[in-house]
Amino acid sequence: MSSQLQLKAQRKNSFEEIKRLIASKYPIVWIESWEEERVEAALKKVAASGFSQPLQFQVWSETRGFGNGEKIDVVSALEQFISQSGSGLFLIKDFSWKLAPESLLKRMLKDVFQLTKSSFKTLFLCSSIAEIPDDMLKDIVSIDFSLPDEMDLGTIFESVLKGAPKVKVSLTEEQKAKLLKGALGLTGDEAKFAFQKMLVGKTELNEDALDIIYEEKARIVKRDGLLEFVPTKYNLEDIGGLENLKDWLKDRATFFSKEAQSAGLRMPKGVLMTGVSGCGKSLSTQAIAAAWGLPLYRLDMNRLYGGALGTAEECFRRAIIQIESVSPAILWLEEIEKGVAGYEQGDKGVTARIFSSFLTWLQEHTTPVFVAATANEINKLPPELLRKGRFDEIFFVDLPTEAERGPIFKVHLEKRKIDLAGFNLIELAKATNNFNGAEIEQSVVSGLVLAFKDKQRPLSQDDIFKAVGRMVPLATTMAEQIKEIKRWADTRAVKASK
Repeated sequence: MSSQLQLKAQRKNSFEEIKRLIASKYPIVWIESWEEERVEAALKKVAASGFSQPLQFQVWSETRGFGNGEKIDVVSALEQFISQSGSGLFLIKDFSWKLAPESLLKRMLKDVFQLTKSSFKTLFLCSSIAEIPDDMLKDIVSIDFSLPDEMDLGTIFESVLKGAPKVKVSLTEEQKAKLLKGALGLTGDEAKFAFQKMLVGKTELNEDALDIIYEEKARIVKRDGLLEFVPTKYNLEDIGGLENLKDWLKDRATFFSKEAQSAGLRMPKGVLMTGVSGCGKSLSTQAIAAAWGLPLYRLDMNRLYGGALGTAEECFRRAIIQIESVSPAILWLEEIEKGVAGYEQGDKGVTARIFSSFLTWLQEHTTPVFVAATANEINKLPPELLRKGRFDEIFFVDLPTEAERGPIFKVHLEKRKIDLAGFNLIELAKATNNFNGAEIEQSVVSGLVLAFKDKQRPLSQDDIFKAVGRMVPLATTMAEQIKEIKRWADTRAVKASK
């Protein structure tokens, strides 16, 4: 089969795309889809009303033949299609090269190509994956069949609600729109099952129903093991400081909407966050997902290159197709520099090919996938990744300033339900010069341990001071490396903090 690394750049309207291919006299079209019922319905619609005159439409499957009670093998069915007069469409469900001897099938398809290329007769092959051998690439065109859009999902949602008249729907129009947006990326059947699952045991349907949609998407991506669904536990308010980054994200929170696209605003492609380890890059990624109401998926680069799930190139191709299939979503690439570590070191070109494909996809894709990449060692990233057009912005996350350290303490104290009355945040901020966010949190945790050991009393400010006094911050142990990172960021990145 073809080993080319092909990434889908965008979703197209399937009905219009099929019409164009038929009008252009393409003899053989392979449709990649899990939804053969929707594919058949779309082809039937094209045949009946897509052109000035209706086209003949036939469907064949291995189990039912033409569905008229007469079993007929695939080769005989193809011979019948070739010999029929006039225009027409012919769909073979669940096409596989195992339906007949492969050499015979190839010969038959080549005959179809040669004998129908001058007429309005098109053969459609449907299966979940288009496995086109290298020697058939010139004869067969492959297309993705688009998943249900928000209008389609709305129809499915309303039909499910009709079947549960006793459930009170307490969704505002905005919440309903959010629910349907969250369901984008599901097949029609998957969406129907998810909507039905939302109603099980419920007397009232509210915004919490969105969690069911995300659970369904998490189940889908879990099957392959390349992408990991990450529950979003944090909001932007849970992050102390980083006001420039927060403002940038808030300004683009509605860019995924149809209204924004109608106004000429393109969806943001992604953001690269680099800087000192432990300063909130990963936390910010989770907060983006929560703030925008989008599911977050992390691509595990170690599993991608591990070989257990197939070749790295095939795994990467599957991961991109998968994240597009569950979009709108956020794709999290943690420590992206590790994923391109072999780019210039020579690993038989595998990393270079994957990197090249990723850059092309990052530049050209129009599916609603936002890439949130983090990097600790920015100097290891190839310059091609950093040029304008790849990411919308590159942010440098520095050690928190004194003004930011107070709010960070406030976040971690409140998260543990500790009364702030006994704490002077200004004094704590002054005592933690050059501490990163993770170290500030650890000082609170260590202080709690000290308080608990001492007769299980409540945490005091002195406990935190003691914990701070025992810690050596990363900024001290890695002073030279951090200095180099800051020097790089001075002219190449936007500071995440004001």
